[in-house]
Amino acid sequence: MAVKKPSQNNQQRAFARIDDNLPLGWRRVNKKEMKAISDHYKKFRSFPAEGDSFSKTLDSLDITDKLRLLERSDPTMSRILGKLDMKVNLLLRLFHPGEQERPMVPTWVNLSGGGIAFKEEQNNLEEGEIIEIRLSFSIETMASIRFYARIMKVFPPKDDGLTKIACSFEPILDRDREALIQHVFKRQAEELRLKRNR
Repeated sequence: MAVKKPSQNNQQRAFARIDDNLPLGWRRVNKKEMKAISDHYKKFRSFPAEGDSFSKTLDSLDITDKLRLLERSDPTMSRILGKLDMKVNLLLRLFHPGEQERPMVPTWVNLSGGGIAFKEEQNNLEEGEIIEIRLSFSIETMASIRFYARIMKVFPPKDDGLTKIACSFEPILDRDREALIQHVFKRQAEELRLKRNR
């Protein structure tokens, strides 16, 4: 039986990439926690709810889905509530600094369907580590996706003094990968329009 090769369209979707500046936060995941996450993902194709009571409380108050719905009917209100949500989350992290190692802040990212790279000012991450990443596709709205990534390469700081961290998804939910790919294509189309208008 012949092996079916991936279509050119699927390959383009997987390898299309863009640079962007998006809210991103991360935290380290230890091996024991990652095993539980992997087992849950294999069984249910979803991620378990976050473990500690503070995170559970935040999860119960999460308005991500509601912001996505509101974005369609009232984009202005969605942006206002998204910014308020971002401010509240940042303030909460000031009082609970250990809950997440890096709160969501606008960050340079390079996105593709297979992974993500981002830049850090003070890097203490190492190759092979697994981190949980939260990413929003807009600074205006804090509707975000959550996924896990293995650090594949840590690049030395460049002239800007930032360290680039390259990661592969391990794992990401199918719907979130699709949302990420759609964002990549949308940004590529915007960049093409800008080039044509110059």
